[in-house]
Amino acid sequence: MASILVTGGAGYIGSHTARYLLEQGHDVHVLDDLSKGYAHNVPNGRLHVINLHDAGALDRLFASRRFDAVIHFAAFIAVGESVREPERYFRNNTGGSLALLDAMRRHSVRRLVFSSTAAVYGTPERVPIPEEAPLRPVNPYGESKLMTETTLRWLDECAGLRYTILRYFNA
Repeated sequence: MASILVTGGAGYIGSHTARYLLEQGHDVHVLDDLSKGYAHNVPNGRLHVINLHDAGALDRLFASRRFDAVIHFAAFIAVGESVREPERYFRNNTGGSLALLDAMRRHSVRRLVFSSTAAVYGTPERVPIPEEAPLRPVNPYGESKLMTETTLRWLDECAGLRYTILRYFNA
């Protein structure tokens, strides 16, 4: 049984993932600021209402229990909104991910599953899109996710972070 933190776990995909992991016998805790998610999606006693930019709250959560891994779903996901408010997407999606990664490193959590997006491919040359297709996002949402993917690659190289990236279309 693993102890897993699911960020964005009060949203659609995160809440289903958290419930599945609980059914499999894992000790699951959910971190969500409830800006897009709903508390009723999370089983009682599992929700920690925290914004990823709150380093003190992140440290308190990570210090309160030993997580084996983090599954990171916390992000804004509306492409159109990202074009109207790009700074909001970079601050939340990229900056929030960096804050989470900093906390993970401070607390020696070395495993991450990152929920990215097929939007990192931009306009694909062919469909279905092969995983090794060029990464050319065409909007701030896709770019914010690609920036985080690049950070993960470097943290693996420089600091031993182990990660998996999920790139999917709308669930």
